[in-house]
Amino acid sequence: MKNGTGIFITGIILILISTPLAYALVNILYQNQNLAGEYVPILNGFIHSLMLVGSLISVIGGVVYIRDRGK
Repeated sequence: MKNGTGIFITGIILILISTPLAYALVNILYQNQNLAGEYVPILNGFIHSLMLVGSLISVIGGVVYIRDRGK
C-alpha cells in the first residue's frame, strides 16, 4: 500500500469514528465537572472538529496519492 493510500484511509477512519471518539474525549476532559446545559454543544464541537481533521487528512492523502501516481 502506498503512503498516500494509507493517509487517505486513516482520514476516512477518523471521520467514521469521530462520534464515539468525541464522547470519550468529552468524558475524559470534563470528568469532574457538571455539564448540565453545555454537554451537547461541547460534544458537537468535538465531533465537528474531529470530522474536519479527518477530512483534511483524507484530502492530503488523496493529493499525495494522485501526485505519486503521476510519477
